[in-house]
Amino acid sequence: MQTSNDWYPGHLKELTEKECLELLREQRVGRVAWCDADGPVVLPVNYRFEDDGVVFRTSAHSELARHFSPGPAAFQIDSVDDFVQSGWSVLVRGRAELLEWDELPEQNDRPESWAAGSRNVFVRITPTRVTGRRLLPS
Repeated sequence: MQTSNDWYPGHLKELTEKECLELLREQRVGRVAWCDADGPVVLPVNYRFEDDGVVFRTSAHSELARHFSPGPAAFQIDSVDDFVQSGWSVLVRGRAELLEWDELPEQNDRPESWAAGSRNVFVRITPTRVTGRRLLPS
């Protein structure tokens, strides 16, 4: 009997781009990453994913707004199940830019922040590469 290499416990499986995009559309919390003068920075954000990229919002006075500069950025979402030792992650690499008011998604398509306060700075990461992988249960 021959076994398939596609499925066995502890196997890391690459996700297709279609699978990655579906997961990005389903989730609402991820982490944005960029480098500033002191090195890498990673912060959690509420987001929405549309065909043109990841959109999140922040306060004009937040650390994210103060240190974020348009340019290269990354965004990651994931899910982990400690009990069965499995999970998945999706990584978006691309270019980040501040959105002007006329570039904002429709009101119903904008990300809603869980944190209290005014969050009127919108940022979009336009993907140049989307990858993901899944760790199969052990």
